[in-house]
Amino acid sequence: MALFDFLNVPLGEGALIFGMVYNFFPFMIYPIYNTLQKMDYNLIEAAQDLGANPFQVFTRTVFPLSMPGVVSGIMMVFMPTISTFAIAELLTMNNIKLFGTTIQENINNGMWNYGAALSLIMLLLIGITGLFNGEGDKASNEGGLI
Repeated sequence: MALFDFLNVPLGEGALIFGMVYNFFPFMIYPIYNTLQKMDYNLIEAAQDLGANPFQVFTRTVFPLSMPGVVSGIMMVFMPTISTFAIAELLTMNNIKLFGTTIQENINNGMWNYGAALSLIMLLLIGITGLFNGEGDKASNEGGLI
């Protein structure tokens, strides 16, 4: 917050987006990096040998093979993002309400039933998105690309 005061940046939506990207960026990058690191380089060489230009190598080889990392990163970012309240509280001075902020305010104000119901909805959202992750697929459990 001292950085925003020093640069005379107003606290609000821009500061909230910057803070959340800064906080959750590593959770998106690490799964993609791990997926790309495990990728077989022979597939890239084969695409180049078959006459693909660098753009085609990326779009037809690297990008599809990196999608499990992208999906994993989305899941790793979505789960803490939906429940966060401290970042919004600090960077917007409680002017912007997120889902986690609403739950926290209801519980602090003594409306336990409403806060618990919202928490259950949040839990169901996280559970449903976890089902779409596709971790139960046979191909994702085999451990190799070839």
